Amino acid sequence: MELLPREMLWLYPIVPLAAAPLLLGDLFSRPLGQVLVPIAGLYVPFLTLSFTFHALYVWVMPKVVPRLRSPFARGALHVAVTTAVPVLLAPFLLAFKARIAPGEHEPREFALECVIISWIYLFPALIVQRLRNKARTIERMAQLEREAALEAQLKALQGRTNPHFFFNSINTVAALIPENPALAERTLERMADLFRYALDSSKTRLVTLRREVETVRDYLEIQSARYGSRLHTHVELDERAADTLVPPLLLQPLVENAILHGMAHRRSGRVLVHVRHEGDHVAVEVLDDGPGPSASEHRGSQTSVEDLRARLRLLYGERGAISLESAPGGGCLARVAIPVSDAAA
Repeated sequence: MELLPREMLWLYPIVPLAAAPLLLGDLFSRPLGQVLVPIAGLYVPFLTLSFTFHALYVWVMPKVVPRLRSPFARGALHVAVTTAVPVLLAPFLLAFKARIAPGEHEPREFALECVIISWIYLFPALIVQRLRNKARTIERMAQLEREAALEAQLKALQGRTNPHFFFNSINTVAALIPENPALAERTLERMADLFRYALDSSKTRLVTLRREVETVRDYLEIQSARYGSRLHTHVELDERAADTLVPPLLLQPLVENAILHGMAHRRSGRVLVHVRHEGDHVAVEVLDDGPGPSASEHRGSQTSVEDLRARLRLLYGERGAISLESAPGGGCLARVAIPVSDAAA
């Protein structure tokens, strides 16, 4: 807990010089040689009190002030400290000042001057830092609220993705059981890994792209077991992008859509997955050779892509984007751009 602004360290040597015309009165009518001595005398109480208070308010007061619940008690403590310290130091400061700037000095008046000097620059500094601390507290609370809201939205969106994923995977295994029980068993083992990953993803905001790609490969093995030689797949991962952090279940909905739309009412289909590092971002592309984004005969709920777009927007703002477009030569190209600086944080 900071009680004094850090800028005070810069002000301590400047304040005596700035206050000299007010405290010395006829400063400008004196020769330069006569001016330097009284100004040097001003620096004695100013610097001594300044650094004494700075030490107190940096190392001692932050341990004492938070224990006082009442604002009145805290204010009374500040008044007591800023009064008692100058009064206690005044005799020593006066003796030292008399050596630098000889002359008549009234002890009581000098002690009062020290108290007033302390009040003049300490109380405004305490008020400024108190307002700063309050603003920081409000900003920190607002940030925590934003993070909590973001976490809640991400979990809600992820919760919509997982059941959709489970439902389609279970249908795949159900179709395999009567045709090839051994293959269905191996597929169930892959599904167990996928389900475990999906459950863990609800507790994790970010995973590596390497882990995402491994999960997609398992998912494609499940779908290949269902479609057999009708489905051709290829996954390519740029090692420079492998450790990039992304939201979990980023690839699977895109690959699932590519299969559903690409294979709808068709004898065969192809799905290609490319993950590349491109300068300041990572590009994730899922390509199918189906009829294209607007010509597919499969009509889904359209929620998976919108949910993914919302998740990217929550995590990366405008810098994270997803697009669906017609691929050269036919088909659909889904492309996700993730900023490297954010993704790797």
